[in-house]
Amino acid sequence: MPLLKNLMQASALNIRKAYKRSASALPRIASFIGTSNREDLLVDRTGSRRFLCVSLEHAIDCVTPVEHEQLYAQLKAELLSGERGWFNKEEEQAIQQHNALFYKHIPEEEVFRLCFRFATQEDHPQEVLTLSATQLFERMKATHPSVMRGMTVYSLSRILSRLGERVHTAKGNVYRVVESY
Repeated sequence: MPLLKNLMQASALNIRKAYKRSASALPRIASFIGTSNREDLLVDRTGSRRFLCVSLEHAIDCVTPVEHEQLYAQLKAELLSGERGWFNKEEEQAIQQHNALFYKHIPEEEVFRLCFRFATQEDHPQEVLTLSATQLFERMKATHPSVMRGMTVYSLSRILSRLGERVHTAKGNVYRVVESY
């Protein structure tokens, strides 16, 4: 997936064509479209704005030809009339929110959500725990040892930084959490 993201945002592609000895720079002139039978496609929650994921309601019509001339004429007319050819921040946020349905479930995240939730302003201060990634990892491992086998503090800390707000203190980064029961 990282290679695909890189390919999609590159302004030029340096590739070696079949039967050629050296690479040549080619301009990027198209977007990528793909299909999958799976719905848990996305892994990186920070970069899903590049993907427009949809679930099909019926089979794709591969018989009716696409009217390319009409499609390109409409696109050209819209661009010449000043239509934007990119998403603004609000649209990117809406895309990422929609794409939440298509994320691969990460075991560390699921175990974290079983054991904890991030604290909110409404939580009673006595319920709020301030724990490091290592402390969270040890508590999760104590309650779910078989699921946590093979996982590391580092992998958990990367997930935690995406899920909630970390607080930097003199003793290091910590997370304000409440234990789930």
